[in-house]
Amino acid sequence: MSAPQILKEIFLGNHQFVQACGKEFFESHIEEQNPLITLVTCSDSRVQPSIFHDESINRIFVIRNIGNQIENNLGSVDYGVLHLKTPVLLILGHVNCGAIKTYLSGYEDEPQSVRSELDHLTIPLSKVDPSLPFEKKWLQGVELNLHWQVKIALERYQKQVKEGSLTIVGAIYDFANTYGRGYGRIIIANINGQTKREELLNHPALKEIEPSFREEIVL
Repeated sequence: MSAPQILKEIFLGNHQFVQACGKEFFESHIEEQNPLITLVTCSDSRVQPSIFHDESINRIFVIRNIGNQIENNLGSVDYGVLHLKTPVLLILGHVNCGAIKTYLSGYEDEPQSVRSELDHLTIPLSKVDPSLPFEKKWLQGVELNLHWQVKIALERYQKQVKEGSLTIVGAIYDFANTYGRGYGRIIIANINGQTKREELLNHPALKEIEPSFREEIVL
């Protein structure tokens, strides 16, 4: 598509959105926002809040960067957790992450701005097993990075977690059916630092979810 075609699509789409919502919808959140989730996710265009909520306006405070990293946007994450006081901090990685692939493949030829963001992946990705085939290293890197981001968040927001006002969830969006749970499934890999399947299946944060469904969504 050319730029004029893209711009036409954007503004016609916005016009349809405005017509569908009406004045009352916008009046309900003019003065303040009240999100339920602080979402830290990857900038990848295949990953959007619509994968788990059709109505994301005033519900999801979104922070995005390559590799769904906490430290690259720490002020924004603090704003969601400490200022807006969302009950959930969701760190959402995804399969086939380009940032992880670029790091593992070598990123010395990338622009300095990209290198400085990828540098933050050094600690988690240093633990990737070099003996694995690349596809498995790639997936392991996604998982190791996710657990690292949860660890950083737990250290920073331990007070909120201990008092029960915040739950930190690490999950992976699997649009390739890599885990065999179905295309497009969000898989929970970490809740407040707990990563064992049995612990996750019985975690209090999932008590409202039917046990049979938990079996599908827990790694």
